[in-house]
Parts: sequence; structure tokens; C-alpha cells
Amino acid sequence: MLLRAVPEVVITLGAAGSLYAARGREPLTVPAPRVRAVDTTAAGDTFVGALAVALGEGRPVPEALRWASVAASLSVQRAGAQSSMPTRTETDAAALAGDGATP
Repeated sequence: MLLRAVPEVVITLGAAGSLYAARGREPLTVPAPRVRAVDTTAAGDTFVGALAVALGEGRPVPEALRWASVAASLSVQRAGAQSSMPTRTETDAAALAGDGATP
């Protein structure tokens, strides 16, 4: 129904990850790394910021969603909002490790 109004959409699903849907394409669900959450205050902002960076760099949508999910998984492992947002170096290291755990 949402795709009638917009051509593409990303819906965050918390610990379950995210859902990407686009008109005429099969939906894609990207699971979130399993981590112990301490504070979820900045998870959405972190996800959206990381997704914007990844898409701006020209990464394919599935890769961009995975990278954003890793960034958000890092942020929920720390208390606070701005102070919980990971650096690019931390996000890249966790993405390479494949687990989303704090490096």
C-alpha cells in the first residue's frame, strides 16, 4: 500500500533488522546483527545516517542496508544518543568482522 505513494521504502524492524521494498521488485529483508542492547535511543538516527552515507557512496541497496544495520547495532550497545553513534572506522571494522559487536 505504501508503494502506491512512494517508489521505494525502507522500514526498520528493530532487532529483526530492516525491510526494503520497491515497486516491481521482490521485498528484501536484512537481519540485524544479534547484540545485547543497552540503549536504543539513537538506533534509528544511526541507521538512517549510515544508510544515507552508504547509498551516497553508490553501494548497492542490500550492502547499504547491512552496513547501516551494523552501525545501528553498534549504537545500541552504548548509552546515550550522540555519544552512542559509532565512527566510520568502528562500523567498517564491525562490518568486516560480520557480527556487529563493538570492536
